Amino acid sequence: AASSSSIKAWPTPMVESKGDYRDEAYLEKHIGGLLYENQKNLPRLPVPSVSDTMARFLSTALPLARSEEEREALKLACQKFPEQAEELQERLLKRKNEEFPDSSWLQLWWNQAGYLQVRDPSVVNVSYFFSFVD
Repeated sequence: AASSSSIKAWPTPMVESKGDYRDEAYLEKHIGGLLYENQKNLPRLPVPSVSDTMARFLSTALPLARSEEEREALKLACQKFPEQAEELQERLLKRKNEEFPDSSWLQLWWNQAGYLQVRDPSVVNVSYFFSFVD
């Protein structure tokens, strides 16, 4: 069956991304169709609680400790961390609710640090669409 959609002309000769999806949001509307029609309805990425982060960290880090002394030092650090992390947690929540109210609080950091600043060959090391086949 023939498709009723057609490829639209690109609105500019080049779109240079600085990593903030909000700057290119007009492209979602321009492209349209099923791909982006529910983009605004997707739930936003939550900021994990400090206690959840510590539980995940500790269960991951403890098996890597080489001695009982290292295990105890990890446990002690995790006991003190919530108080030390209070300001950072507040800053993350502010970022989510005030700086990025319509987008992910992580997207700019992720795109810049994970994609735009990585100097490794991104096709092999970053792109999950790429795979080797024997």
